[in-house]
Amino acid sequence: MSELSLRFTRLSPTHHRFEYRRPDGSGEALELETSGVLAHDLLHYALESEARLKGSFYGILARIGGYEELSVGGGAALGGEVAITERVVGALAAALRDGDLESEAFVERVTEYLALDDDERAPRWLKPPLVLAVREQLRALTQRWNATAVGEAMELAFRT
Repeated sequence: MSELSLRFTRLSPTHHRFEYRRPDGSGEALELETSGVLAHDLLHYALESEARLKGSFYGILARIGGYEELSVGGGAALGGEVAITERVVGALAAALRDGDLESEAFVERVTEYLALDDDERAPRWLKPPLVLAVREQLRALTQRWNATAVGEAMELAFRT
């Protein structure tokens, strides 16, 4: 099994550098505004790693790269797993922001929402224990990031 190497380097209180290295050694590094994207990227990481997804944001980065193409609405436009993951991440972000993440109710609301919109079905992996695991992993990742000083990096690996 190979891994996508991830590095989040705190550049300042407002910006960080996101770097990834694919299993073949290629990758890219981008300077990003922390308040705009870090929480979203870490939530993707928590969900995709807990659900063991391979066809979503980090899995696509591992296979073909292209952070910018995937982050500017491109991921959802690809359809399939990455599109449904984007929708679940959006719902998780809103629930976490509003302090409304009771796992069973969350899964029920997302399932109903997806059924209304284009007659989609919730993915099999969207279960209350997964939601709890994602919340806990995101909490741990956020604590790690908060302990990362300017100039230091938080490194992660995503199994592909």
